[in-house]
Amino acid sequence: MNNLEPVIDNFRELPKIASKVNYRIAIANNQMTPSRGLIAEATRYANEHQISLDVFINASNESNIFDDTEAKIMEADLFQCQSLGTDGVIIGALTSENQIDTEIMEALAGASDGMEMFFSPAFDEIPENNWDEALSWLTEHQFSGIVASQNLQKLEQKLKEFNTLRLVPYLTTEEASQPENQTDSFIYINKK
Repeated sequence: MNNLEPVIDNFRELPKIASKVNYRIAIANNQMTPSRGLIAEATRYANEHQISLDVFINASNESNIFDDTEAKIMEADLFQCQSLGTDGVIIGALTSENQIDTEIMEALAGASDGMEMFFSPAFDEIPENNWDEALSWLTEHQFSGIVASQNLQKLEQKLKEFNTLRLVPYLTTEEASQPENQTDSFIYINKK
């Protein structure tokens, strides 16, 4: 893995981390959507330092299954990111059967217009026998990649059939050094 995309939870981390990376930084609030103020200042800072910024958009850090109200919250968060000039977003929603919730994801993808989209680590919960359908849907909706922390080598092989999608491993530094997690990914997100 060539580059690390650190995840930060607060603005104080950004200047320290920005001096060590040359590609991207992700922001989250314990895997939930950060505040508008943090997104605004992090976006401004990243733009000034020519670093791309991805924002985790998530209404719950306990589940990837969302009700209508949570979906509306995430949609509003995406419009906010869009208005603030965020480069990319990490989004995902599943059904109770661990499939992509296409109804919610249609709305979230629409609200992400102009930003690079990555499917969240919720992908880890999709059964392998349903990957083709999920990856086809993500390709059709112009996602750039998948953020995942499990089955990385199998997923990397499967993505060769979906060459517009890239794998972005979501790992701790220790996990990234394990042989079973070695991939050809250009970048990975450093999970805290």
